[in-house]
Amino acid sequence: MSECNVTLLTIKEYFPAGGQVAEEIEITDIRDSDRADVIFGRAILPLSKQAKNVVIYQQLLASGKKEYRTISAKCPHQGADISRDELEADGNVYCSLHRRPICIFSEYNYAYLTEKRADKYFIVSSEKT
Repeated sequence: MSECNVTLLTIKEYFPAGGQVAEEIEITDIRDSDRADVIFGRAILPLSKQAKNVVIYQQLLASGKKEYRTISAKCPHQGADISRDELEADGNVYCSLHRRPICIFSEYNYAYLTEKRADKYFIVSSEKT
């Protein structure tokens, strides 16, 4: 994966990932996108019994550490594919279908905290955080 610039957030406060999982979830079928801060994969998210497409967003924190957050590739409001929609500087992705915000790094996010280990990605158990 290329090491290019990522979107610099303009939010004034750091908000932890709001998505909760009881057990660690491995993200499979990892593939790069055409953007350095976005990775595609598949995972069995909470309240689902089958693997679905997910989007992993990467952000460089003020500490210099990279943080990864994962969401479904489908808009939670109307089911549109949001995998190609840009992460904006306010920490949100705006659905190309109806322009409603999907919070990734902003205050009301339900994104899942994700760790990269070697070449694998895992949604972190809420008990671990």
